[in-house]
Amino acid sequence: MAKRIIKFTPIAASVALTLGLTGCGSDNDNNYNKPDPVTVYKGEVSTNFNTQVSGKAVKGSLKNAVVTVSTVDDSGEPVPVAYRLEAASDASYTAESTTSQADADAKAQAMVAAANPTETMTSITGAYNIYLEDGFTGALYITVSTSKEDDDSMVKCDSFTGCGSYDEAPAASEDAGMINNGDTAIDFGEWYKDDLELQIVKFIKAPVAPASARGINFAEGDGSGAQQYFANVTLYTSIAAKILLDGAKDGSTVSDEAVAAASLKTLIQILGPDTAIKAASLLGDISLGGAVDFSDIGEGDSLDAGTLALVQTAVSLQSVAGAGANGSLKDLIASLSAAVKEGKVSNSDNEIVQKIAAELQKAVENTSLIFAAVVTGEGIDEAFTKVAENLGITDPDEIAKLKDKATKAVEDVQAKAKEKGLDKDLNETAKEVKKALEKIGCEDNCDAGDDFVAKVAAELESQITTITSALATATTSVSKGVTELNTVKELGDAGLDTTDKVLAYSSAVFTLSGNKVAYSQLQVELSAALNSATSIASTAAGLGDEYQQLTDKSDVLVNAITAQLSAVVTLIKGIAEEEARSNEAVAAFELALDVAKNNASVANASLGSADSAAMVAQADLSTAMMAVDAAMLDTKENAVAALASAQSAIIQAMALSTKANELASAAGQAETAAASLAAIASEEIDKTMAAELSAAAKLSTAFATELADKAATALTTATTLETNAKSTIAKFELLVKVKAGTEQARSATLITKTGGQALFDISEVIYDVLTEAWDYGDEGVDVVSTRYPAWTYSFDKDDLELDLMNTVTGEKVTVNGSINNKALIFAFGGMIKSEDGAVIKIETLANMSDALEDCVDAYYGVISTEQSDSCLAIDFEEEVNSDTAIDGTVLAVNGWSRVEIIDGDSGFVGTLSLAGTDSSSIAAITASGLTSGLNFTATISIDGNYQEDLYGLEIQLHNGFGYELFIGARDGEDFSGSVNANFNNMITEFGQVTEITNGISVKYYDGEVIDYTDITFLDSSK
Repeated sequence: MAKRIIKFTPIAASVALTLGLTGCGSDNDNNYNKPDPVTVYKGEVSTNFNTQVSGKAVKGSLKNAVVTVSTVDDSGEPVPVAYRLEAASDASYTAESTTSQADADAKAQAMVAAANPTETMTSITGAYNIYLEDGFTGALYITVSTSKEDDDSMVKCDSFTGCGSYDEAPAASEDAGMINNGDTAIDFGEWYKDDLELQIVKFIKAPVAPASARGINFAEGDGSGAQQYFANVTLYTSIAAKILLDGAKDGSTVSDEAVAAASLKTLIQILGPDTAIKAASLLGDISLGGAVDFSDIGEGDSLDAGTLALVQTAVSLQSVAGAGANGSLKDLIASLSAAVKEGKVSNSDNEIVQKIAAELQKAVENTSLIFAAVVTGEGIDEAFTKVAENLGITDPDEIAKLKDKATKAVEDVQAKAKEKGLDKDLNETAKEVKKALEKIGCEDNCDAGDDFVAKVAAELESQITTITSALATATTSVSKGVTELNTVKELGDAGLDTTDKVLAYSSAVFTLSGNKVAYSQLQVELSAALNSATSIASTAAGLGDEYQQLTDKSDVLVNAITAQLSAVVTLIKGIAEEEARSNEAVAAFELALDVAKNNASVANASLGSADSAAMVAQADLSTAMMAVDAAMLDTKENAVAALASAQSAIIQAMALSTKANELASAAGQAETAAASLAAIASEEIDKTMAAELSAAAKLSTAFATELADKAATALTTATTLETNAKSTIAKFELLVKVKAGTEQARSATLITKTGGQALFDISEVIYDVLTEAWDYGDEGVDVVSTRYPAWTYSFDKDDLELDLMNTVTGEKVTVNGSINNKALIFAFGGMIKSEDGAVIKIETLANMSDALEDCVDAYYGVISTEQSDSCLAIDFEEEVNSDTAIDGTVLAVNGWSRVEIIDGDSGFVGTLSLAGTDSSSIAAITASGLTSGLNFTATISIDGNYQEDLYGLEIQLHNGFGYELFIGARDGEDFSGSVNANFNNMITEFGQVTEITNGISVKYYDGEVIDYTDITFLDSSK
């Protein structure tokens, strides 16, 4: 902040009149009223503006948009903050006051903000750039607004399906600032007027050192030069800003932690948890990325999966606004902001938000379908058929028009991505994002728990690995360039006092300068990598102490990229200096023609070498692609071979791409040399040399483009094969586990049938004995059951207490019940035996009253069934009491028990539950627990809603890969079904199941058929 220089300057208070006067007259003749001294306070402020804040406002780009800069006071209200459009040092402001020093200081301080720019607007790309006072810290609140009326602000459409219609069609224009095809539709890339406000709340940290000691802060706080912050303004930062501003009004402080929390909530609520993870690097501060205008991809932009997901969703909101049925873009953002703050978007109770969420989902589907189809060339017709359906377009001509416009839009994006070197993995990324955006938003599991944080950390780790690998390649290139520059520099430093020395030196400079374009591209790539690494570091810092190693690693990466970026900037500058020195020496010795011919000769030789190397790489790739084309994935062995072929082809494709780039560079240098020679050549032989070199350069340029396209196509094909081969290998490896899982499923079915049947049997005994006891009287002791002579019982009808004892088997059960309107609810426990002699211990609390209370709570959903012990609930058609319950019409019987099977073929600890339509018809028996180390859940079910009962069995093994066995059959028919497992986060079929005698047969997807013949529950369940 401003540094005060306070000067206290009192004006002379009085002047003593020292002349002694005598004479006649009144005693007052020489009296003088001494005035009170006048004190003037002077306040002076000296300050620096070196804290740079820059970014882009994108929804597409907002040009000539008004930028307002504020901070936020304790009540959450915006307050103007001092800023400048250019860096400034030692800016001084002086004010005076006769009231007090504090008043003078305040007036001087007010002059700092009063000197703010009268108008701040964005550029044609939506970019803005401001400088804050060096000592400023706290919340920075920036708004960027456009208007439909009275100014020059414009919004650019970057939706493939358009952004609505103009009230009147503007004139056709090719001007970059006003592209329009002259019709009334607002198409991709066209500018239009709209009322829109985007905003961001950014936390500015207190500086750790004086600005003079810092310098360029490439990423959030370190570097050399002026401190720098990136603050893009987007749909997402606007939503996060709503959360932060409302929080400030409620007394919360804006901080790094608050920004991270708002960013996280915004991304999870809009994209959904899984897709938000793809944008993991922005979870710490969403303003660090995502500001990509599809219609004008710029330097430093990224098209990774996270960014594509963000941009495609934001683009889609623009198309929803263009449709006009859900309000303006400003209205949509306001509604979404309020919904995200509440934590309910997809599952909102607000009908307006529900409609917006539904329309946004459709629009996102349209965008991702179009982008993936056009980029990959796969399923284009199917994609546009679905898009037309979503948009309600049925006219074939209109569909064709939509397809034509949208295809051209995506092709434009592809061209710009290629121009910026961002097209390498675009095909696979487009497909990945299409899959991720099939379902956006969040309905359940919207909190960022430990599992989510772990996935974020894994994604950041993966991104660090990728960037580190690319950095290693860049470091090698820069190191090589620095060595070559030093060699050339040493050659010049050795002396340029003879013609031969100048010619040799200029030739070396010419060769060196041929790499300058590549170094410039490397500078762009490093800048983008630095932005990504900065975002990663921001998110990693908020993951907690557990992930400190990740934070340290990301900080190291930021510093390493910063160092290489500085090195490449120095390298480019050094090459330019050597070019200037060479030109000066050549001019001094009047060697322009000699140098031009020499350069042409060098360029021609380099072009020939590059051309030959490219043709060798082309041949190598062709050979590698033959193996790719012949690859098969029908067995694991073939998949392994296919993976090797794919990886070999990837290496060759990348090699060809490198050679194509080198050829293009050599061709460009040759063209430059040819043009230089042609400009000064007077001899026919020299003119011919220049012309032939130019022609060869043009042919090589075309050849380089052809090879680059071939390499890109081959890389896509080989990468796809690599992905599919890895997937196939993983699937075959998982198949081994699946087959073992089916073996394990035998014991699960045995436990389910044995325990479930025993539980049903005892439930039936309890119900029948209660019926019998009701007829017996109000209470009884050691009564022998007439229905089950081996059982004796004691009961109290009023208290619904029942004790059962089997005098033959030793089984015993204690029951305590209560009447709850239309339900009888019992808590029970004891020991029973199954038909095959397995001993089943039914667990309950020692205090049956407490156990019954838990059962009632579980029945009404106050607690989960897992929190109670063993319970039985009988639902009646009408309300019952102790006199009418036994005669009531039963609608359903549900029971669940915490049991331990301590005898029989296998031990078991877990829960058994049953559900039925009455006491004698089982609808489902479910077992969930552990047997012989196997953790499983299995359900045997009967669905009577069909003309013929439908029997089913579903087994889930909780073994880390989501094993499932499901089979079903109508009464009298054979069972059939499938064996499934969780593969690549999807339930995938691994085998088909059919019934055989005394068991099942599974045909697995590798062709192997395995019979499991000791599963006997099938016949008995049917």
